[in-house]
Amino acid sequence: MKIEFMCSTDYLRQAESVKVVFSNSLPFSLAHGGVQTVVEALMRELPKHGVDVEAERWEDASQRSDILHYFGRPFSVLPVRLAQAKGRRVVMTEYLDQTASRGRGALWLQRRLTRLAQVVMPGLVHRLAWDVYRELDAIIYTTELEWRTARYLFEARSDRGHIVPHGLEASALSALGKSGVTGDYLISVATIDPRKNSVRLARAAKAAKVPVVFLGKPYSEGSGYFSEFQSLVDNRWVRYPGYVSEEVKHRMLREARGFVLGSEFESGCVAVYEAAAARLPLLLANRPWARSGYPLDAEIAFVEPSSHGAFADGLRVFYETAVRGSKMTFTVFSWGEIAERYKRVYQAVRS
Repeated sequence: MKIEFMCSTDYLRQAESVKVVFSNSLPFSLAHGGVQTVVEALMRELPKHGVDVEAERWEDASQRSDILHYFGRPFSVLPVRLAQAKGRRVVMTEYLDQTASRGRGALWLQRRLTRLAQVVMPGLVHRLAWDVYRELDAIIYTTELEWRTARYLFEARSDRGHIVPHGLEASALSALGKSGVTGDYLISVATIDPRKNSVRLARAAKAAKVPVVFLGKPYSEGSGYFSEFQSLVDNRWVRYPGYVSEEVKHRMLREARGFVLGSEFESGCVAVYEAAAARLPLLLANRPWARSGYPLDAEIAFVEPSSHGAFADGLRVFYETAVRGSKMTFTVFSWGEIAERYKRVYQAVRS
């Protein structure tokens, strides 16, 4: 008989291991973006921290896990309760970017309507999963603004919220921190989409005579919005090399004078984290996501994207003074460090 002894560290590692199933309702083949970046990074990094991760296989009745992790609100509270009845914990990472960027009046009205619906239309509340916030074992948000909004609108349990920012690959942090020759342009990294105000930024760049490099691709190259954007590309003030490799993107970020993003709403925004890691000053839309989503001492200027004149003026002023800094604009963590934070959430809900 062969007897094998497990050393104490191996035993502890096995005892602390967690199996997690990721669930996301929107296929990445239909819409690329931040959620895909976060999910793919966590699926790479979590196994290095003793967390076994796999995507939900809805057709596989034998799939098991300790934790069911939703990215985005589940379709109803029913699967949450069913999972918990089977002994699983349920975690949700949610991006309330658009909702959290609404004005106070709009949020107050939404809150009143939500409370009224809970009384007179409980079936609607159930179908919209507004009642899920009281049932989840943990909820993760990228910013404090979104967590406050969830508590205000949906009465999310205050003892179950966690703030975990985005991260970057360790190799990206290293590449973005390297020295580089400063070019003559500002840079904007974003999907070419109305939410990002890409066309407005391009028009402002031409009006201000400020060179802006756009990096990103549209959701559909056949869209009218992308065609309108392309018509503004002149390779002088509006430069569009398209969707480039990570290596080229890092170099172009290092050589930019500053970063600009006129989005109506964001949830942290990985591109902003990249710009911060590249030590660039930031010009962001004068919206709640930008004003409340980053450290107060970071070098961030704000501009009103809905006003063509104000956008152009703000762009010109920013360009005249933008200089790459000597350190990160704000602290950016590696995805490995972010994965460790997610692991701590998993451990907390299992304790």
